Parts: sequence; C-alpha cells; structure tokens
Amino acid sequence: MIGHEEIENRFGHHKATLEGDEATLPKHIQLRAHFSSLAGFLDEILPDGREKSVMFTELENASMWAHKSVAKTAPLELGV
Repeated sequence: MIGHEEIENRFGHHKATLEGDEATLPKHIQLRAHFSSLAGFLDEILPDGREKSVMFTELENASMWAHKSVAKTAPLELGV
C-alpha cells in the first residue's frame, strides 16, 4: 500500500517557490529554456519523419519528468 502521504506527494499541487537556495521557479525557467533550445536545434538538424516525431514525444516526456522532479522539492499546497 502506498499510503495517503505518498499519494498526496505524488498527485498534490507543489507550489513553486520564488526565494531561497531551494527556490523552484528559477529551475523551471532554466529547464524550459534548455529544453526549448535543444528542441530548436534538433528540429533544424533532423530530417522530418517518424524518428523525429518519436524523439519530440520523448523529449516532451523528459521535460515533464524534469519539471516534476523540481516541483516535488517545493512545499505541498494543501486543499487544492
């Protein structure tokens, strides 16, 4: 059994923090910039086709998981 606390941590809303050494908003901004830059580079050099399409799907997945990793370090906002 996973338990209520773990379920809340996995599926609850982690509010981005703006200040301090562990602030999450700047990390989200950096992730967006780097993933967008990489996506633009790959879009330019890769030929269109199934492989490129799959690559973009997987890059989007990687971005999502990176953002979730950062988000989970922020405080859990209860009641949302």
